[in-house]
Amino acid sequence: MKRLTTAYERTWVDGRMETQYVAKEESVMEIENKLGKYEDAEEEGRLFVVPCKPGDEIYEIVVDEIPVWNCYVDRFIVQDVSAKQVKYADEWADWDAPYLYTDEKEARAKARQLRNQRKRLESGWIPVTERLPENGDYVLMSFENFSLPLVGRYVDDGKLGGAWYLGDCFDEDTCLANDLFVNAWMSLPEPYREDEEDGK
Repeated sequence: MKRLTTAYERTWVDGRMETQYVAKEESVMEIENKLGKYEDAEEEGRLFVVPCKPGDEIYEIVVDEIPVWNCYVDRFIVQDVSAKQVKYADEWADWDAPYLYTDEKEARAKARQLRNQRKRLESGWIPVTERLPENGDYVLMSFENFSLPLVGRYVDDGKLGGAWYLGDCFDEDTCLANDLFVNAWMSLPEPYREDEEDGK
């Protein structure tokens, strides 16, 4: 393919690197024609730019279950690309595979998120952003601004929205009214029974 522009690497005062293109003087009309074809292809849905090229690095999030659960990021060199897939480690994978990233920071952030989710599952705490308890069920509540968990419940009247309450408090005596901000909850354990202690 004949190049109609010259590429230059420009460094900004903040350290950012950026590629800039300058048209060759004798090719202005050719550039306009070529740009017009690219714009037509983009409007018609025929233009696709792959996220990376052969020789670039690609990052895969790996989750191991055995012998213990672990999540980490593996780095590979891209061997080949197509409109729908990328080849690395002698295997083809879809561009939209949820475990593939072309940006290392994004991959490591996602792996960290998965590890944190696993820790929450193992601890038994459920963030309120993920799920709320059954309406009116007593649970153990954790707070953003208080170090001890307390027993309470979440009540949603279906009209004014839901609210967290300590113990048997009701009406306007909510956790929020007492400057307590619930961030997670867990189910209460079964009450102690003496016959369980004796193995009966």
